[in-house]
Amino acid sequence: MPYQRVSIAQLQPGSYIVKVLEQTGQLAIKHAGFVRTRESIRNLKNQGVLVVAIDPSKQLTPRPVETKPPPPEKEPEAFRAVFAEEQPKAERSLEQTKKTQQQVLKAAANEEPIDLSLVHEVSAGLFDSVSRNPDVLLYLTRIAEKSDMLLQHSINCAVYMAAFARFLNFPKHKVQNLITAALLHDVGKAQQPMLLQQPDANAISTSLMVLQQSTALAGEVSFWISQHCALLDGSGSPPLQEQQISNGSRMLTIVNLYEKLSNVQTSYVNPLNVIRQLMAMAPAQLDNSLLQLFIKCIGVYPPGSVVRLTTGRLALVLENNQKKPTLPRVKVFYHSVHQHHLPPRIIDLSRQQEEQIEGCVDLRKYGLEVRNYL
Repeated sequence: MPYQRVSIAQLQPGSYIVKVLEQTGQLAIKHAGFVRTRESIRNLKNQGVLVVAIDPSKQLTPRPVETKPPPPEKEPEAFRAVFAEEQPKAERSLEQTKKTQQQVLKAAANEEPIDLSLVHEVSAGLFDSVSRNPDVLLYLTRIAEKSDMLLQHSINCAVYMAAFARFLNFPKHKVQNLITAALLHDVGKAQQPMLLQQPDANAISTSLMVLQQSTALAGEVSFWISQHCALLDGSGSPPLQEQQISNGSRMLTIVNLYEKLSNVQTSYVNPLNVIRQLMAMAPAQLDNSLLQLFIKCIGVYPPGSVVRLTTGRLALVLENNQKKPTLPRVKVFYHSVHQHHLPPRIIDLSRQQEEQIEGCVDLRKYGLEVRNYL
């Protein structure tokens, strides 16, 4: 893995410094080694160090603070935007994210610096949307038209990460950095398209080299990207020990795998099967605590999925129910037994006892297209 260029302002405790790249003093590092405390970083800064090269594969990560995140606090109900009111705002945010990500991938393909100000702007927009009502963005992402695979994957990952990090009540700046990491984690594939057909880990070094051209990128973003194919049992890439894998990287791993398993271009994928596949990887390879929180955030029946009710009616899932995950808010629109449309009706399944969900269904089996029922 190539060394990573990091400014002294972005240097984090636990980083493995290989050499000094820029300085105003005469400090010479005779041996590579870890910088373990913020005081040590301040000493380097006081000696005139401006930029260093670090080895991302040798990062020390203190576990007690981050790896067992506390259960999310319940948001006051008043802060949750009405679905119909948030939908046009979320649609604009997604459209802006798509335009920006197209520019990002084009810049990477042309070996040009990425305009991070645009990336930060759309990250802030996604944060604002999930803060108002995360289910709207999740809903729009799942029903979006299939497009360029790399473009769609990065946008979907950004939305999932936005909802996930906000669900964990992370501070705004950290949520935005995690969204940025999700948007940029595969930029190397735009520069070298042959990597699209190879394992994700093969693209990490290229992605990091692309990002090295952008000096305004937070060091932790590159660090999370460098580890997003690492698994807790050491079988991933790079082959790190569990305690070396940062919390942000663990989250990006879960988000990346969930999106790849969910977004199959040629066939229908049952969301419940995706969850089962991820759960089979925990706790050996994936952080089980984070995975359980991610599932709670996304939902057993994710917004945008189509479900069949016990009456035979089909419904589009609109919003999750945190207390009763199997009883979301849905919009009924079709009867699968009688094969005819129904007057659209929104139902909160937790407030009635007549119908429950039998399971997810592929709407195309009925010759229907989900986007016609928005």
